[in-house]
Amino acid sequence: MLERALVDLAKKSMDAPKRLAPADLAPLRAAAGDGAITYVLVAGSFHFINRVADLLHVDSEALPERLRKVELLRRVSVRIAAQMFRRVDLANRAYGRTFEQVLEESGTAIAKSAAAPLADRLAPLRARPHAVDILRLALEERDQRSSLHRALLRRVHRGVEDALPSGPEESVGFHARPLDPVDAFVFVGTRYAARTTIQMVDALRAAGFEDLGVLDLAIAIADANQWARTHRLLGLDAGLFYLDDPRPDRGEAIDT
Repeated sequence: MLERALVDLAKKSMDAPKRLAPADLAPLRAAAGDGAITYVLVAGSFHFINRVADLLHVDSEALPERLRKVELLRRVSVRIAAQMFRRVDLANRAYGRTFEQVLEESGTAIAKSAAAPLADRLAPLRARPHAVDILRLALEERDQRSSLHRALLRRVHRGVEDALPSGPEESVGFHARPLDPVDAFVFVGTRYAARTTIQMVDALRAAGFEDLGVLDLAIAIADANQWARTHRLLGLDAGLFYLDDPRPDRGEAIDT
């Protein structure tokens, strides 16, 4: 039951993320209770990590592609990786703070970044207060470490929301993409990031982006894709992370 609910949720988050809603989490809540919130956070993390890797062409294997055909080398590389991960402590740990404590410590930073009072906007996270800290850390990363100016971040947020697939026909196949290199990077990075090409990255460099700028743009796209799914599934206000609320029902165009 749990595995089926997870598979179904993962499939919809890929095929039709624009149509995700809290009701889509009901089967997972039935199987995992409030643990469903943690599963949503984990799924969002994979959407983030995989997009950064695909957008920047980070190889999923340490072994160079030309050597992967050699079966012995592949086996040795897998064994080495397994030995390394055996030393990693992946045990779950108890979270020692209440929702109220986390709000007191992290809520001020979130409210400042969202430019609005929190009120009950974080109530869906009450059962998993660590999620509030995760949101705060994501906002700090965006606001304090990204080299992108806020107008460009806003443009990315809106572009991701516009490009989110509303059905399988939009998550596969081929579609006309924007001519602008930034908008094209956002569009492809949202619909099918694995199709990003070196030529698209070169176009960003020709438009004035240095390596750090390309990296931060990929992170911004990944952040927005993670949040697009998280806020829909958990019933959170999109404006908690987006610099403004870019959902289509506001009828706003992407800044250029």
